[in-house]
Amino acid sequence: MNYGGGGLKSPFFANSILNFSKRDVDEATEDINELSDIGENEDQDVKGERQKVKNLMDCYVVNPPVVMVQNLHKEYTKSEIKCECCCKHDEEPITSKIAVKSLSLAVDAGEVFGLLGHNGAGKTTTMKIITAEEAPTRGRVQIGGENITSNMNDAFQLLGYCPQHDALWKNITVREHLECYAAIRGVPFGDIPKIVNLYLSGLQIHEHADKQAQQCSGGTRRKLSFAMAMVGNPKVVLLDEPSTGMDPRSKRFLWDTILASFQGSRGAILTTHSMEEADALCSRVGIMVKGELRCLGSTQHLKNLYGAGYTLEMKLRGGDRTPTSTSGDRPSELREFVSGLFHDATLQESFADRLVFSVPQQSVPSLANCFMQLEKAKTELDIEEYSFSQTTLEQVFLKFAHYDEVNGE
Repeated sequence: MNYGGGGLKSPFFANSILNFSKRDVDEATEDINELSDIGENEDQDVKGERQKVKNLMDCYVVNPPVVMVQNLHKEYTKSEIKCECCCKHDEEPITSKIAVKSLSLAVDAGEVFGLLGHNGAGKTTTMKIITAEEAPTRGRVQIGGENITSNMNDAFQLLGYCPQHDALWKNITVREHLECYAAIRGVPFGDIPKIVNLYLSGLQIHEHADKQAQQCSGGTRRKLSFAMAMVGNPKVVLLDEPSTGMDPRSKRFLWDTILASFQGSRGAILTTHSMEEADALCSRVGIMVKGELRCLGSTQHLKNLYGAGYTLEMKLRGGDRTPTSTSGDRPSELREFVSGLFHDATLQESFADRLVFSVPQQSVPSLANCFMQLEKAKTELDIEEYSFSQTTLEQVFLKFAHYDEVNGE
């Protein structure tokens, strides 16, 4: 300013101040809008995760989580124009659909985070926003500490993606797919054959290496998509239903591969419809309903928090054909025993020789004592076999889906 003779009222300086102020106002307005979108159905774990992400975003962290998503919001709008005559148009109100609602999430290194939800819950949309295939309405995403908007090149060098539908070239062989992706990911040219052979043998698709993608089975194509996401050793991998279409043996092998791959400095986000897969692979899971993250935590934490407790199933030896005990009614004795062992236990099903009880969570203070008493009763009450199991993750998931239907959302 001194050199050029400008003053505070010069157009350049005034425009700079104006633009700076406008940016501050826009950011403040955006923060207010983000806060207004927080759902009323979030549990305390989701609210805690939101606060954790806010704290991490507001300050410098030496080793940030491998993925951070803050107040990610995606809303689709559609304006329909109805024509009644050649010269008159009645414009209907703009309709909108919220695909992702103010999602905040942090994935640490060495963690496989499972994103669960029914069809249309917003899982794939979240993946597409992280990979910049879709633009968010608002919100921020960081991969390895790099913002995907301002530092897209640096951020995506750390990212691998296995999409829900195989993105393969039909006339290219399995080996050529991996060689191409290894070159794109910056693997040294001399190391590419070794790396490719390592993935082919590691995923047991070496015999299909020279087949074109269109000639491979669905399970082999899914393995190839997973290998393409993993090649180049990315720091973050997005796995959108990676085991779809695989036979049980291949699925179990892929699970073992995923468990071995994400130990240490790498992290992953996994979407799946298989509760068994989520229970086997995920360090933490989150359940989305209508684009909103409803609950968050380890599978055991969610079972304890939202599960219906335990299920006790007992089978009497021989059924009605076995001579009765001194009391003459073995099922009644068994019901009395269960009522004494578990308070508030209720009989769900009763057959000739099989009884099924529902046991609330608070009625089981000690699992060790429960199994000791059950083993003792197995001999005294002539029980052939029994099963004592906790609520499954699938039952927890169905509970949220049922809540969604009851509330008419």
